[in-house]
Amino acid sequence: MELTVGRLAQRGLAARTLAAATAGGLVALMATGTAAAAPATVSASVISANLNDVSCTSAHSCMAVGTFLSSKGPEFTLAETWNGTAWTVVPSPTPNVAQGGGELDSVSCPSSTACIAVGFGFTNKTTTATSPIAESWNGSKWTVVPTPKLANAGAALKGVSCTSPSSCMAVGSAGTAMDDTRSTLAESWNGTAWKLVSTPPPPAPGGTALSSVSCTAPASCMAAGYYANTTKSTPLTLAETWNGTTWRILTTPNPGSSGTLSGIACTAASACMAVGGHRHSGTFILNATLSEQWNGHTWRARTSPNPPSANFAGFDAISCTGPAACMATGFALAEEGESGITLAESWNGTAWSLLKAPSPGSASDELLGVSCTSPSSCLAVGDFQGSGNEFTLAEAWNGTHWTVTKTPNP
Repeated sequence: MELTVGRLAQRGLAARTLAAATAGGLVALMATGTAAAAPATVSASVISANLNDVSCTSAHSCMAVGTFLSSKGPEFTLAETWNGTAWTVVPSPTPNVAQGGGELDSVSCPSSTACIAVGFGFTNKTTTATSPIAESWNGSKWTVVPTPKLANAGAALKGVSCTSPSSCMAVGSAGTAMDDTRSTLAESWNGTAWKLVSTPPPPAPGGTALSSVSCTAPASCMAAGYYANTTKSTPLTLAETWNGTTWRILTTPNPGSSGTLSGIACTAASACMAVGGHRHSGTFILNATLSEQWNGHTWRARTSPNPPSANFAGFDAISCTGPAACMATGFALAEEGESGITLAESWNGTAWSLLKAPSPGSASDELLGVSCTSPSSCLAVGDFQGSGNEFTLAEAWNGTHWTVTKTPNP
């Protein structure tokens, strides 16, 4: 179970799969269907591509990152910029390409000319062992930034948050070549080098990871993820706070006695919202969306709706421009035909509201990352699948509705 959970969490898929995985097997998330109109032209040499995260400094300046698989070799990192009108692929280096390739899972841009992206690279092409990777954007090119050498093979960085070009915090998980979710992982960036930061052990032995982090100041960060109770094989929510010196675990609710947190956004040290998914005891929906709010003292579960036609739903990401203005995105599995559909919901400070987002793929659609610069301006990224493999997807929110924005594939 731990290996399956860890590999899914690296892709940001924990929210929609963990409950099903621990309940006795993964739900079939994709179903073959007829071909749909593609949001972008697909290169003949690209087998599949997806965008995992996005960071916007304005409505006209965003950076998205992900990965693609080419007929020429293993997985390659992928980066695309948005200028308010169109997306453009920008070259990004892929560490260990000769051995196994890699992918970028999270990005944070404190300015339009300064971004940090993190993810993982495969140590070789014959094993599943991974190691953390980090890259820096200076406004014109991406450059690999060395990360600290760990004691064992098997680790990944899943989330990053920067308050300035010289102050970032990245989180993820570490373990062994066969199981990279033995412990949580945190690394800090000072503008010159990455440094390992100690994190506390999980409340119970089992798989664990920090999937996302949000910092409002260099000495104020909140990270979210999960840990597994090995006695019951149940994933439970996990939140940790950083005060500039140490990380500390906070008590978080687990509706339905299970849960995972895949995304987090803080607008102040005392105002955070985390989202994910949890096992549901209802007869119709097996996994439901999960939202939890931090007020500076305690975490409290907030009710979030699920699509009426879904029997499986979960959030992957969240972005907040204020305590009363958040957007969460993810994935839902429709009962009819078991096709995946995009999921988007807005928070107004009191309640979550389900929004209609396009699902251009006939088999599966998901929004893995979202970034908002105002309540009426957000960009979400992910992937879609028709009758073949998955390819990049981006959608824009204008305060009233979501629309697909064409993304190039490498």
